[in-house]
Parts: sequence; structure tokens; C-alpha cells
Amino acid sequence: MARSDADRVAVLTGELGYPATGEQIGRRFGRITGHPDEIVFVAEDGGVVIAWLHVGVHGYLESDAFAEILGLVVAEGHRGRGIGHALVIAAEQWARSCGCATIRVRSRIARERAHAFYERDGFRRVKTQHCFEKTISYDQAS
Repeated sequence: MARSDADRVAVLTGELGYPATGEQIGRRFGRITGHPDEIVFVAEDGGVVIAWLHVGVHGYLESDAFAEILGLVVAEGHRGRGIGHALVIAAEQWARSCGCATIRVRSRIARERAHAFYERDGFRRVKTQHCFEKTISYDQAS
């Protein structure tokens, strides 16, 4: 991905269910780009971004480092053509180059089409978990 892709990536991010502006994507991409433990791949058709995949390496105390697909979307109308698979292959190659032997992905329970895609691509379900979120503010004492 290049910073100039931000507007189109924002449109695709909306298709994923997370509306964003090009400015927001550009700011977020600025935090990612240049870090050796994260990368965003894009697929283009005629110079237009039609898909993106964000992957990162996680190091935890309780396990060896692994790669995780943090987001993947292919534009409606381009799905089912192998674009997502090609992006996953690129992510796997990048993960191997980072020393990872495992790649993971989390997918919302309701995204049954995505689950089928990942299972066709060789992923297997390994656990179910809950995700908790808490809004914090800068003025909040610890």
C-alpha cells in the first residue's frame, strides 16, 4: 500500500463494515508504514485498488511469534476470483520471511462467507473467545 491509496482503501474498509475517511486511513497507515512487524498489501485492477490485506507479527511470552491477518477485504464484484487467496499467499510469504511458522486470522462470528473462505484456504478453527473493549481517556488516572 502507498499513502496515495488511502481514499480507495477507505471505501473498501467501509465495505468491510468499518466506515472510514481517506484522512483517517492515511493517519492509520502512517502508524503502520515503516514498522518491520506490519505490512499492508493491496491488489489493483487497472490501477485501482480493489482489495487490501493488513498482516502483522505478534510476539507473546506464552507462544512463539506468529503472524496475524488483521484485516482483509476484496471489493464487491471482484470476490470469488482468487484475489483474496493471492493476498493471503503474499501474507504467508511475508510471515515466513519474518520467521513465523504460523499465521492466524480472527473473524466475526456472523461472517460465515469469510469463514468458508479461510477454511478453503487451509485455515482451521482453533478457539472461540470473547473480545472485551474499554474506552479510555487521556485524563483518566491509572
